[in-house]
Amino acid sequence: MLEQAVLTTPTKAVAGTGGVAPDAGSERRFLPEIQALRALAVLLVIAYHLRPDLVPGGFIGVDVFFVISGYLITRQMLREVQETGRLRLLHFWANRARRILPAGLLVILLIVLTATFVVPVTEWHDLGQQAIASVFYLQNWVLAAQSVDYSNSDNAATPFQHFWSLAVEEQFYLLWPLLVVIAAQWALRLRRSRSQVLQRRPARASWPVLRRNLLVLFGVLVIGSFVDSWYQVATADAAAYFVTTTRLWELGVGGILAILLRYTDRLRLLRSALASAGLVAIGIGAFAFTASTPFPGPAALLPTLGAAGVIIAGRTSGPIGWDRAFGWAPVQWVGNISYSLYLWHFPVAVYFTDLAGRRPTGLESLGLVMIMIVGAAGSYYWLERPIRTAPWARRSDPRALIAAGLTMLLVASTTSLFWIRSSDQEQTWDSASSRVQARIQDGSPVGAALTRDGKYRAFIGADRAMLPNPITAKTKDQFLDTVEGRCEPKRTDPLARRCDFGEPQGKITVAVVGDSHARMYTPAVLAAAHRHGWRVVTYIRNSCPYSHTARIFPDAESCLASNRSTAQRLKKLHPDVVVTAFFAGSRFVDDGRQWAGTAGLGAAWRELTDDGIRVVAIQDSPAPRKDVLACVSEHYRHPQGCSNRRSDAIKGRGILQPAARGVAGVTVLTMTDRFCSTTVCPAVIGDVLVYIDGNHISRTYSRTLAPDVDRAISAAAGLPKRS
Repeated sequence: MLEQAVLTTPTKAVAGTGGVAPDAGSERRFLPEIQALRALAVLLVIAYHLRPDLVPGGFIGVDVFFVISGYLITRQMLREVQETGRLRLLHFWANRARRILPAGLLVILLIVLTATFVVPVTEWHDLGQQAIASVFYLQNWVLAAQSVDYSNSDNAATPFQHFWSLAVEEQFYLLWPLLVVIAAQWALRLRRSRSQVLQRRPARASWPVLRRNLLVLFGVLVIGSFVDSWYQVATADAAAYFVTTTRLWELGVGGILAILLRYTDRLRLLRSALASAGLVAIGIGAFAFTASTPFPGPAALLPTLGAAGVIIAGRTSGPIGWDRAFGWAPVQWVGNISYSLYLWHFPVAVYFTDLAGRRPTGLESLGLVMIMIVGAAGSYYWLERPIRTAPWARRSDPRALIAAGLTMLLVASTTSLFWIRSSDQEQTWDSASSRVQARIQDGSPVGAALTRDGKYRAFIGADRAMLPNPITAKTKDQFLDTVEGRCEPKRTDPLARRCDFGEPQGKITVAVVGDSHARMYTPAVLAAAHRHGWRVVTYIRNSCPYSHTARIFPDAESCLASNRSTAQRLKKLHPDVVVTAFFAGSRFVDDGRQWAGTAGLGAAWRELTDDGIRVVAIQDSPAPRKDVLACVSEHYRHPQGCSNRRSDAIKGRGILQPAARGVAGVTVLTMTDRFCSTTVCPAVIGDVLVYIDGNHISRTYSRTLAPDVDRAISAAAGLPKRS
């Protein structure tokens, strides 16, 4: 068996606060404050996922869990080292498998078997990917690769998403014991060298040397991880929330506590005050933090140090002590089932939201919590605890690990259900989309062309088919896909990315400038350019409106620098017309105007018009329902119910008119009537799916807007009117 002899057992006992003492008999084996912290952490997470309006920072419960896990797992390893003089890696990992896998794999399997009956088909492919990532505890890296913003993304939460934090912990469990072995080898080698020189007899590593080595290794990783977390959050990288490197320091803080703490009954008042301060810190984070708080980064220090304070305080008593509250039977029971409760809570919350189409009310939340508790209790008493304590499961570590691996593979195989069912539906709708494409190639009017009669029909004829396919619209109908994927800008680009299209020697040059909402109108511009033989140059940087006023956003200064560079590049290019647009949801720094941001937009446009360049500013498209793709996929043949009310859809889209006031040479193009009737803004118009997500229009629909864009550009360029 893989193991490592590491320690000479000391003869002198040194007590530790709920921590590790060289004499294992002197340590506290049961820690009610840890169970209470577990209960608090899981209840915060549940409250956040059910009612974020009431507990906007409840996501910090995960950070509390990380500190607890780091503390307990390090404490457990050091206890084995002190009691046996070695750390058995296979035994450690087998114990983790017995503790974590049964309940986790059960929940994954239940989600696999039920999700396709609840979750819209547009999410099935993503569900399959996240399911298999959850089985193998890689979910956090999948979400990071997708750059999912945990709190504010248009990406719908899946019932597997909460496995990201368990993936971080599992990866920690693979790394942390290896560090203990490395520290022990380091201590042993140093002791052996000294022994050979001084005494010439076999050496064994001592506890003080091992502790010093562990503190060095843990400290380096904690500091490095914290710096990485700070940097990634400062650069507004959405992946920072999920990746292990930005979270390792929180678990490491718990590990360092396990090495340093000493148990004492003295300083009762001070320790009680410390526990109180820790709980207050957690409470402040839970109610003061919001979805917009940059996280983890430095903000995560509040819940992390709060949890550490409660652990350091240990057992508290007296008038401000917490022993009675921490030891209360219901609190301890919730702490016992906290792992199973965490597993069960998210699928229940997501299923309710998918079925009801809204957040639960207060009374409904209580009912959902009861369902979560029943599922968690059943899982804990009938599966988790029996397997963890069963003699047959503990008899052989290699056998336990092999059984765990085979079970993971078996559950992973069931995730193919998502791809099989999604593929069948995708092929059916692809066939329907191809019929629409054929009509477009024949010159039949579709999309916005059908809005001019004021009827806004979803389908033209009896053949209820749409283009693009709602299952693949988000991945296969991207805006600049029209240019063979040659120009896919990213928000992390330091400067707006330039790309050239159309006729290189065209007499008219049109530049498209702005964020992804300028990008989504590019197909319409390119269609007009193809008709007239224009040259088109794009300067696109996602999430960066073309303005001289900063957007309220983490990388606002970088965006302003990019815009200054773009202004110089436009001056050198000197196009005839600049077409610009931006996301209406952008919020600008207050400039004292009725509409914040108007001065910055006007100043950016005036620079161009003063140089003889005309500007066409396109008002942002009306907003759809946030669940527009899911709704259309659920009601493919009757998508009329997926419309958004016009009054809601056009809210906040009036900034361009005041920005253009007093700036000669600027044309504001408003195409609201190409999207909305007098009352509603449909999701499907003239056999074309209008939106590919919660705020971008499809490439196909953009192309059908070409006549309106053509007229605006031609007029700005002083070209004669054409039919």
